Amino acid sequence: MQRWLISGASGQLGGHILRALSHRRPGDYVHALGRAPLPGAHVTEWVDLRSGAALMELLQRAAPTRVLHLAAVPPVVAESNPASCHALHVGAAMRMAAYAASTNGWMLYASSDFVWDGNGGFHDEGDVPLPANVYGRSKLAGERVVAEHGCGLVARYSLLFGFPVNQRQTSWTTIAARLKRNEPVAAIDNEWRSAISLADAALATIELAAQRHHGLVHISGSSAMTPYEIISMMRQEMNSVSEIQRVSRASFSPNMIRPRNVTQSNSRLRRLLPGFEPMPLRSALRTPRGAVPRFSVIIPVYHGADAVGRSLAALADQQFDDDDGLQASDVEVLLALNDGRPDSEAAAEAHVASLRARNFHVRLLRTPPTRRAAIAAAEAVAAAGSHRLYLDQDARLSPHALSAIFAALTSTGIQFAAPRARFDPSPSLVVRAFCRYWSALPYCDASPVTMGAYAVSAEGRRRWGALPQLASDDKFVRMLFAPKERLLLTSESYHVVAPQGWRELIRARRRYLRGNRELARATHLAPPDPVPRYRGVLRPLLRPSAWFDFAVFVAAYGATWLAESVGARTMRPS
Repeated sequence: MQRWLISGASGQLGGHILRALSHRRPGDYVHALGRAPLPGAHVTEWVDLRSGAALMELLQRAAPTRVLHLAAVPPVVAESNPASCHALHVGAAMRMAAYAASTNGWMLYASSDFVWDGNGGFHDEGDVPLPANVYGRSKLAGERVVAEHGCGLVARYSLLFGFPVNQRQTSWTTIAARLKRNEPVAAIDNEWRSAISLADAALATIELAAQRHHGLVHISGSSAMTPYEIISMMRQEMNSVSEIQRVSRASFSPNMIRPRNVTQSNSRLRRLLPGFEPMPLRSALRTPRGAVPRFSVIIPVYHGADAVGRSLAALADQQFDDDDGLQASDVEVLLALNDGRPDSEAAAEAHVASLRARNFHVRLLRTPPTRRAAIAAAEAVAAAGSHRLYLDQDARLSPHALSAIFAALTSTGIQFAAPRARFDPSPSLVVRAFCRYWSALPYCDASPVTMGAYAVSAEGRRRWGALPQLASDDKFVRMLFAPKERLLLTSESYHVVAPQGWRELIRARRRYLRGNRELARATHLAPPDPVPRYRGVLRPLLRPSAWFDFAVFVAAYGATWLAESVGARTMRPS
């Protein structure tokens, strides 16, 4: 457990960080500094950080292991009160850094893109800053005192946009309200910044803190835009007919010097957090909730260069019809690469952009080389309290499957759900016959069977800790739930690749049989499945055309049993 101290917790970024912390690190302790109780904090209090004695007393009492110094004087106020600005941005930062260094703790200092003079663009961390106003100079001085103590990270935030997590009024909510009423909005057209959403900035902050990165990093978006361009795009997404009036920065705020171009490169941020990519502005504008994911899709990838595209392309094509239900922004896709192969990683990365363009949260994780380790690594970073879908790399979901699964798990009493399993057509006549007969067995619906996709609710996930060393993790999980807690989604399906020939079918059946035997021996791990596997095995014969399929089905079972028996005898010591 980590102990977090967050100054400026009642600000817009602080609110998003508190919410994300409560989901991603629910066991940690959070001490927030603000004037009113804040959701997600264990303790909220207000302390004047400009008072050295009050701040040191707070640090000794709260004993934080992670300090996020987000509190700041607004740029306009800084110009008229530079002493107060220096006390908060530099004096408080120096005391926090000294405390973190003396306790082997860690701190993040929130700096600003206003450290640049505005005469260049897309600065990286190695460029020399030259602030143009009091606010920027105080932030740069704060950066230096934190760097001198070597106890954490300086993060230069670009323009943060998006709706707050509470009902407070901000410039963003004011603009949105005017656009909704089709009223004119004035927007600056000669100031360029690399904007990033509050939700993305909060996520990046938490991940950087959890991993204790040091040095300097830009938390920025990937493109340069003016406020005029941002608001124009916002108007389009809201279907507003408001007039957007172009104004210059000088006419908008004549009493303050503001740099014109303070765009920053985020290349180091993406290196520190592999798989992290700020959501494109247009996508972020469609998701004002900016919410923490409510649904986690976990996909282990092993030798997946030729297969993983199936599952990812189907995810990118998912349809979300109900505005009050699941949206793509509610879904995180965790790709657990557990083979160490560059071709698997390249195949996964090829689909990441299309998923993010749809507003999915996507992360690529490099894990040890077992399915169990891959799932464990993904679950370690999955949003706490989210429903979980465990998806094989070759499982292709039907277009409405995610919404249907989420709705089922959100309903009362259902803890385990799966769409109907389907096989892609095999080139082999006998394999197609086996798949037809097997799919028609009543057991497949009653269990329901899970060849490549199964989901559990957030409550259901608490039924077990780490997965045991079993090949059939899907059956192990399914057996933890009573039949009344399971649901087969008959209107939705997922397709998997069928065996290409007889030999491949028998090899697959042998793996299936071994998995069942392994699970049967481990009866202490899960109760036996109350659904009889072979009940109704002759029912498909009511179809006149099923006799050939039945013959192939019996032959496959016989061949599997024979192959296993011969294999067992050859392995038996003489």
